[in-house]
Amino acid sequence: MSEITIEGNKLHYIEGEKFDNSRPTILMIHGAGQSASTWRFQLDLFRNHPSFNLIVLDLPGRGGSGGAGFHTVREYKELVLEFTEHLNLKNIILIAHSMGGGVAMLIALEHPEIIKACVLAATGAKLSVAEQTLEVVKNSYEAFCELSPERMFAEDSADELKQEFKESMLDTGPEVCYWDLIACNEFNIMDAVEKIVVPTIIISADKDILTPSKYGEYLHQKIYGSQLYIVKGSGHFIMQEKAKEFNRVILEFLDGFIE
Repeated sequence: MSEITIEGNKLHYIEGEKFDNSRPTILMIHGAGQSASTWRFQLDLFRNHPSFNLIVLDLPGRGGSGGAGFHTVREYKELVLEFTEHLNLKNIILIAHSMGGGVAMLIALEHPEIIKACVLAATGAKLSVAEQTLEVVKNSYEAFCELSPERMFAEDSADELKQEFKESMLDTGPEVCYWDLIACNEFNIMDAVEKIVVPTIIISADKDILTPSKYGEYLHQKIYGSQLYIVKGSGHFIMQEKAKEFNRVILEFLDGFIE
């Protein structure tokens, strides 16, 4: 585990065992209200991978990172860009979930020269959040944490995953979660996403009610040359609910970037 301070924010991140800047770097970006632990079932894939570096970031205000979080996806994008500059990261492969997918798409749109590829999981060009959800998060956060696992995960997904999600949301706290969801609700690049030119795979799930598979289909239609994979029987947290399948899909995609 490592730390770096950027604009007064202490950022915590997980690194692979060995870093070699001649290799592509996988940078994982989690979603709203979450932390680096979102990717716990993917860490062993890349911690000692011979062809890739690994960095898994806690965005501000959660996990091991300081600060209070931001109010827009664009602010998170700017911070992630500064983070990559401070670490002198090159040939970056972004693996991103939900709100993190929004961050990744903005980077791919505006700075394709530093991006080697994108893996976009359970995300969309627009990330609307119901007004009722925002009200519950703002006024009754414990109730939100109690009820939301049933919406985030498929009905038959493991109870352990749902409990871990609830605990992670309680750890993050209402302020960070609320503003993350505001950031998602205001995010909309439907008119710009077709300008993404980096190699991209979109992974959606058929039981995801937050970012339905039609979101992934839209991205696939708009991003030239992209691949689309739809996981059966998973909700929003594909990388946890169907970890083996998710890992297989991303490894097959990344085989094309091994030199």
